[in-house]
Amino acid sequence: MFTETWLPNRDGVVTSLVTFRKGLEKLGHEVFIFAAGSTEMRDQNTDDRVRIYTGPTWTPYPDYRIALQPGPTNKRLGRLGIEVIHSHGTAFMGIKAVRCARFQDLPFVLTFHTRVEDATGYVTEHPAREAVLKSLIWSWHRWYFNRCDGIVTPTRTVQRDLLREVPDYIRRVFVVPTGIDVERFSSANGKAMREKFELDHARLVLSVGRIAWEKNIGTLIEAAALLEKRGEEVTFALAGRGPALDHFRSEVKRRGLEDRVRFLGFVPDDDLPALYHAADAFLMTSTFETQGIALLEAMAAGLPVAAADSGGPTEFVRDRENGFLFEGRNPEACAQAVLDALNAPTQLRQRGRETAKEYTNENQTKALVNAYEQVISARLPG
Repeated sequence: MFTETWLPNRDGVVTSLVTFRKGLEKLGHEVFIFAAGSTEMRDQNTDDRVRIYTGPTWTPYPDYRIALQPGPTNKRLGRLGIEVIHSHGTAFMGIKAVRCARFQDLPFVLTFHTRVEDATGYVTEHPAREAVLKSLIWSWHRWYFNRCDGIVTPTRTVQRDLLREVPDYIRRVFVVPTGIDVERFSSANGKAMREKFELDHARLVLSVGRIAWEKNIGTLIEAAALLEKRGEEVTFALAGRGPALDHFRSEVKRRGLEDRVRFLGFVPDDDLPALYHAADAFLMTSTFETQGIALLEAMAAGLPVAAADSGGPTEFVRDRENGFLFEGRNPEACAQAVLDALNAPTQLRQRGRETAKEYTNENQTKALVNAYEQVISARLPG
């Protein structure tokens, strides 16, 4: 597996990689990770199945590295007995993956995790330049997809988007969401987590993910302001860090919402189950998600969820059946969905749990293995 991001970074791609690696190894497969990273990450790495390729930081998003160091050699890949190359990005490590698959004549799979074309704001905010950049990105995707034996998408929504945009460049698509450990999130000590973060006894709405521009956190802050104005005692807790953290902290302070919007910073993976159980509801305002793994984790914990009606979350949330959907950039709609979630009946919470159980790590890993088997079979003579 080739990736532009790896531990200690924590984002959706890393979570997916870690989850599938664990599932594949449990089934008896060998997984090797080739990742972009810093010199410090490379020097501290003790995993003999992980190789870090160094390079400078990407200035707009310092957690990501531009892996200029050459990738694994043909000799190394041959010695490891690699049977499938699986890329989790299309940038520098993704290029290395293409080269390795080509020169080793191996089946090549890509998971399309990120709508890169929706993140052009990191490079330019000029409308005309953004349009040109998006066009170039899709041209690059067409070239890249044409070299893949199969493409994995986390949801059918993403599958439809790709087939609409580049129908002639895709051989086969497999819809394989990242699974979760349902049992791990089903119970935990939420009271201890409230004490740890000194959260008051107000109704608590949790959001988990990167604090980034594309995550639509401005809508969350606007919704918090609306609820404060109406006299609703609701506290929002955001777990995560990212390039927009300082900006949104300043915005919350400017609006005098420090008691209503709390930034918890990075929360270790081991603490996440307890954090979910500390909350009364879960909110995902992002309109950028191709899946939204945290959404399934929250549902597994029995939290009523509210999510923007865009992208991956719409695959899992059925409005007013197992959660609540709202117009993504509408603060009024967001505030109302939050109240609906906080007042959700027990039956809705239970239906959310049942939804999460459909996406266990075991089931999704088997689906990924099936995808591998199909691309391998397609390349066999005859």
